[in-house]
Amino acid sequence: MENQTLLYEETKKLPEVFCKSDIKKMLETIDNSNQYLHNMWGDWMRERDKALMMTIYTLALRPKEACKLKFEDFDLRNLTVYIDGANNKTKKDRVLPVTNELAKYLREYLNPKKFPREIFWKGSKYLFPSYENNSISPGRWKHIFREKILKVAGLWVAPEEGSTVTKFRSYTLRHTKATEIMNETHDLFLVANMLGHAKLNSTKVYLHKDKKYMEYMRNRMNGIKQEEKEPMVISEKIGS
Repeated sequence: MENQTLLYEETKKLPEVFCKSDIKKMLETIDNSNQYLHNMWGDWMRERDKALMMTIYTLALRPKEACKLKFEDFDLRNLTVYIDGANNKTKKDRVLPVTNELAKYLREYLNPKKFPREIFWKGSKYLFPSYENNSISPGRWKHIFREKILKVAGLWVAPEEGSTVTKFRSYTLRHTKATEIMNETHDLFLVANMLGHAKLNSTKVYLHKDKKYMEYMRNRMNGIKQEEKEPMVISEKIGS
């Protein structure tokens, strides 16, 4: 590994992440929830919440970036989506590819036969409106994610004493996808561009979950060269 970096240069707290089974459980929780209206509006809000959750997760967006997406931000010909810098702290625009996974949820949500746009969007230019407003607010979405999804799925953990930040929240979806992509590609620049980071220092924290980087560190600490390393068997019980 030629290019070295300081993993924790500006890190104060490592990001928490969901596992794949957590994501699946959250989607199932929305599908099976009895907290939605038992009518067409409830069906629409259920699909909206799944689509919004998966938009944040698959594109690793900040919640506000997802809540403020407009129909015009999507380029269906090139399958890309424009992220407006006005909705993030760096104030930088970026363009991301629409993934196959996200397209599946958006198709369900935007199905004109089930949810005619003139009825459910009521002229809103935003992809994710609420029943009352043109766009769902980040605060309202965070409440929905906590009360309808995390708590019902058994994934909510109360904040530690002296803190107001919970272990898992809507922003954790962004951390999760960034960690997954880092672990799969080991490409710091790809993750930084995906997240819209202005500096790589903000992205380095995701290397702590990179299995390849952790293995490299382990081998160096064990004094084993990459080409000489051998698989090591660890007993199920330490010290046995």
